[in-house]
Amino acid sequence: MQEEPKEEEKKLTPAMKEFAEGDEPLEDKGLLISETWLYKIFVKSAYRFLNKPLALLQLLKQSAERLQRYDSARELGEDVLEQFQLLFRMVRAYAKGEYKGVSLQGVVLSVAALLYFVAPLDFIPDFLVIGLVDDIALILWLIKNYKQELEDFQAWEDAQKIQIEIDPHPIEQEDEGSKEN
Repeated sequence: MQEEPKEEEKKLTPAMKEFAEGDEPLEDKGLLISETWLYKIFVKSAYRFLNKPLALLQLLKQSAERLQRYDSARELGEDVLEQFQLLFRMVRAYAKGEYKGVSLQGVVLSVAALLYFVAPLDFIPDFLVIGLVDDIALILWLIKNYKQELEDFQAWEDAQKIQIEIDPHPIEQEDEGSKEN
């Protein structure tokens, strides 16, 4: 006796089932997503976002909220979450004008991936049980292909944390204060 498929599984198209059940690593599946007409629409939208820093920062806020909603550490995995947060911080630093070490293509595809991530309707709609698989696959593909740019950003970010402001004359100010007493 065959089990009746769940209601959500009935909504999956053959292409969605093939995508979800394939043996390829998720980042390779992300390549398939990056070649769809739907993702190409997000890429075109991403170019417009680059000229609107406030809209870009709002997109980052929506992405962060979405990550929290899905208990991301459990669903995405620690390593993927860490890489996604690095990508997120790179786009934010770019939007704020703090970091320009990323290629135009890298930032555009990153913004397009964020747009894809927050869009409820994409290759596999997010309301389905496996709805995040395509989002994660696309992000992993992006991280894999822009690994060097992400590593360069990480090095830049680490260098920013190391810089400590030191007051060049703290002792002189202290001496002047003690002379007044």
